Amino acid sequence: MRKLILLLGIFFALTAVCVAQNKKAEKEAAAKAQFDKAVAAIDAKDFVIVVDTYEDPKDNTLQTNTDMGIFASYEKDFAFLQGTFLTGDNSTHRMNVSDYKQTVDKKENVKIEMQLKGSLLTAKVEIFLKKGGNYADVIITPVKGPAKRFSGEVIPRTESKYIKRPGMV
Repeated sequence: MRKLILLLGIFFALTAVCVAQNKKAEKEAAAKAQFDKAVAAIDAKDFVIVVDTYEDPKDNTLQTNTDMGIFASYEKDFAFLQGTFLTGDNSTHRMNVSDYKQTVDKKENVKIEMQLKGSLLTAKVEIFLKKGGNYADVIITPVKGPAKRFSGEVIPRTESKYIKRPGMV
């Protein structure tokens, strides 16, 4: 009887380990799929990053954003920035992109650097996308004013629920 109970205990322990490994493999596969979709959107230059968390410039604390109207996007020929935190006003800023450079490091992390120039805003933008998901860290360094740091998901523009206001600057 003891042997039977011991065998059943070992069987259930092994089953639990196998289930845990399967869940881990499923999570890794989902993260890889998100990463691949984000990289494809970046390569197509048709993506949106809605601000999820941002660094408050007043006290350098992380703040959570719930407004779908604060975003950075790249739409084929132009980049767009919208939201008081990113631009200093509520307007949608359409900017020309120059000096676009995309690199991939040894760990397959993606880094994008580009210069943006609009009628009211000129800035350098750096996007860091770590392998294993679609969450990116972004630094916007305007010519005038402090750098702005935020994080958010890189999503193909067609799948994003961002809110672009009419009337662009």
